[in-house]
Amino acid sequence: MSNFQLTDRDFHKIFTDKARFDAPNNGIYQIQNTRKADAKNGESARKHLVMLSDGTFHMKALARNAAAAKFSNLELQKGDIIRVLEAEAAIVREKKKFVLLIDDMEVIQKGVEIINPNTTFLDKYFEAHPDEYIKDFVAPVPNNEATKQESSVTPAAVPATENKFQPQTGMPSSQKGKPIFAIEQLSPYQNVWTIKARVSFKGEIKTWHNQRGEGKLLNVNFLDTSGEIRATAFNDMAVKYNELLQEGKVYYVSKARLQPSKPQFSNLSHPYELSLDRESQIEPSEDEANVPKTHFDFVKLNTIENKEENSTVDVLGIIQTVNPHFELTSRAGKKFDRRDIVLVDDSNYSITVGLWNQLALDFNLPEGSVVAIKGARVSDFGGKSLSMGFTSTLTPNPEVPEAYTLKGWYDATGHSSNFTSLKQEGGSGSGSGDSTKFIAQRITIQKAQNENLGRSEKGDYFNVKGAINFLKVDNFAYPACSNENCNKKVIEQPDGTWRCERCDTNNAAPLWRYMLTISILDETNQLWLTLFNEQAEQLLGVNANELTRMKEEDPENFSKITQSIQMNQYDFRVRAKEDTYNDQTRIRYTAANIHKLNFKSEADYLATQLSESLSV
Repeated sequence: MSNFQLTDRDFHKIFTDKARFDAPNNGIYQIQNTRKADAKNGESARKHLVMLSDGTFHMKALARNAAAAKFSNLELQKGDIIRVLEAEAAIVREKKKFVLLIDDMEVIQKGVEIINPNTTFLDKYFEAHPDEYIKDFVAPVPNNEATKQESSVTPAAVPATENKFQPQTGMPSSQKGKPIFAIEQLSPYQNVWTIKARVSFKGEIKTWHNQRGEGKLLNVNFLDTSGEIRATAFNDMAVKYNELLQEGKVYYVSKARLQPSKPQFSNLSHPYELSLDRESQIEPSEDEANVPKTHFDFVKLNTIENKEENSTVDVLGIIQTVNPHFELTSRAGKKFDRRDIVLVDDSNYSITVGLWNQLALDFNLPEGSVVAIKGARVSDFGGKSLSMGFTSTLTPNPEVPEAYTLKGWYDATGHSSNFTSLKQEGGSGSGSGDSTKFIAQRITIQKAQNENLGRSEKGDYFNVKGAINFLKVDNFAYPACSNENCNKKVIEQPDGTWRCERCDTNNAAPLWRYMLTISILDETNQLWLTLFNEQAEQLLGVNANELTRMKEEDPENFSKITQSIQMNQYDFRVRAKEDTYNDQTRIRYTAANIHKLNFKSEADYLATQLSESLSV
């Protein structure tokens, strides 16, 4: 027998009764569905979108702050019963959407069957009964200008957590009386808001040209104690805000449009970003107290081995090696300056970081210095490495407690430690010690399948030795955008050009990139593997552009290359992760790294194992 009772028809009451609207707490509801709202780069989501039922109605809810953390930690699912301890009600008037913003909750019972699968969607109900819901008041903001009908959400202009709404001193007159929001609270459900934030990053104005014309783009990041958010400005506004904003300075920001973030252009975890336009208000703040200068979510170097390719991380490390500057030329003929440095930390791992262009030329920090890198992009070619992107920042000797701790460790004992490199994970050019470690960690295909590797939330990695017994020669590559740092698939146009929707450009020809499927065997079972561009190019010894050309113009040489690898054994570093397609869930296996067998290391390993067995 259940020990709970849903708060029946409570959602209707929340939006028709002013007292309940002001305090929509302590209701008991059932989860009808849940999904993460802003998972990205392999990290856990900070907010969750939830569909809740009160037994008669169901409605959308957004779990944030403490509630979001509980959803993640407790792994709440469809059917679970919760009590909402602290929440706000919000109405998005333009779209006639009704939302419950949950700040804290508790679990009453898990694993319950859906009590009423035929509840009425609250938005649809109020669409048919528009005279019933509350319309005659707005948020209690003491400034007259702030209460104009520019606000489309009520009463969400009051911050959800009181300690994040503090009286501000030294505010410009236009900002007085307005609530100061924490950046983490910003969402489209709040239109009347102001943040007090520091410009933690300001990029150079970028200019683009395409068939539609030309334009300018400015990227900035705003930071407060709760987090960071990206902001963009275009064309005349890019010039205006580039002149107004200075990196490191604090500003009051309001009336910017909130829109979903674009993860491919940002290394921040906030689910939304700001668009700065003519209506936006930005004013300098004379009071910089309690606004941090930097914000990092540091990860230890040894954890990067399990990070997804192209995800971004913040790292803190000691410079072990500074390599000379060199020049690279892209396939499009463009030249780039590059310099590699090697970082170490107290996890006793090292990693190579690629610096680009002016930073590569100007870099002059000595070995032994502490550096913090924000938003470094993870690469998985020849083992894990990091690369500085357009929005990455490198801070020498950062004034954070972790930096002092790391420097003390390095000066005391770390400088004489032996570090495990992530760059060449048992690759053909790595030392015998790395190869031996790789061999020792190998398992069979059957064991990987029996242990259900890949079922965990972030996926699993394992090492396997296998022979390639089949290679799919159809659809082994796709036409990608040839613009720098863009690998999105392009579509051929009637005029013969290839269009990239992400870059909003048409190019004369695509850059073909591998998405190669192979089958491998060992003595226990068979496995289908997907190889992306770097791994497939390493295996075949020819780039996808050339192999695509061969398939059309030189089929004999094409067959020779594709057949040359068959029934040859390789070492594979495999990433296993669940994948859902057409409502079917399966484990997908991708090759994170691949290399030929190192027979010397194989013999050394067997000799060591034999010696240890004889000595027992």
